[in-house]
Amino acid sequence: VTTEAWSPAEALAVANGMVLIGSLGLGLLALAARPVLLPQMPWPWFIGVGLSEMVLLGLVETTLFAAQAQERLVAKAVTWSVYGLSRAAAAVALFVLVDDPGLGMWIAVTISIGVVVLAVAQVLTVGGLIGYRRPRRVDVVAGFPYSIGFGAERLLAATDNVLLVRLGHEAEAGLYAAARRLLTVSIAPVLAALHAVSARLWRAGGGAPDGVVAARALAWRLSIMGSLYGVVTAVGWILFGDTVARMLGPAYGETAAILPWLGVVPLLLVFEVFAATALAAAGLQSLRVALTVAAGMVNIVLNLIWIPEAGWRGAVAASLISSVLYVALLWLSLGWAVSRWGSPGGEPS
Repeated sequence: VTTEAWSPAEALAVANGMVLIGSLGLGLLALAARPVLLPQMPWPWFIGVGLSEMVLLGLVETTLFAAQAQERLVAKAVTWSVYGLSRAAAAVALFVLVDDPGLGMWIAVTISIGVVVLAVAQVLTVGGLIGYRRPRRVDVVAGFPYSIGFGAERLLAATDNVLLVRLGHEAEAGLYAAARRLLTVSIAPVLAALHAVSARLWRAGGGAPDGVVAARALAWRLSIMGSLYGVVTAVGWILFGDTVARMLGPAYGETAAILPWLGVVPLLLVFEVFAATALAAAGLQSLRVALTVAAGMVNIVLNLIWIPEAGWRGAVAASLISSVLYVALLWLSLGWAVSRWGSPGGEPS
């Protein structure tokens, strides 16, 4: 990205600057569009969600990427798992211990968790809290495809719940969000595994298309290994989802019907994350972004068609179909890249 040599702390300071500038710009756009997207949500809560899910989460993820670059994989995997599990535990605790926690209380809890995890992550990664450094134009240009990719992935993950609220299914949106939060527990180990092996995938890919053979081979081995966990998790949600959902109380009983359908998400995620990282590691991040945007658009269209009549069932169907499509496109693209830049034996063609 740059010809100068940066220390990990300097690089992280620039990354923090990009996150803060990007979050401010996107946050202002989202706030301006709030009357159309989420008119039901008061603007202070809207800002709070943005602070939690855009700014703090972005800073945490950037710090974990810095840990990955230094191959501090244990610290990265543990930190990410703690972040996901602590949010899931907080959600369960709020629903069990508080009669009516409300969105405001949940926002305060997630912001608190984000601040604590961010501080711990930066201390573990670079030995102390890191400030802000204004990024230059060359840094912004180099990071733009990754920003678009991450934004599209967030859109793909959040569209269904937003549209449930926007299309008049507020109560079902709460049930659906609760089911998604419960799934965070089973998704966290998958993401932790990805963070633990990302450095290997990037070394295999080498940042150039002629490394796609090695990157795809490693991604496939990792996906097969992780698929056993995905299958066991899916079976677990089918068998015990009802029990877990009823822990939230009678008002969330219908969450038990959602969980078995969404229980396959960790299995799909296993085949998604390693393939997507392999594409980026082989210098094909722009292709990865295009696939993510395509899957996101399919998700939006299907949600708009099905949610008005089917409610959360339409959201589940749209989410699963778009996820399956995304996984298929990722692996087909890896196959195409191998046929163009490499041979099955791993040598450039």
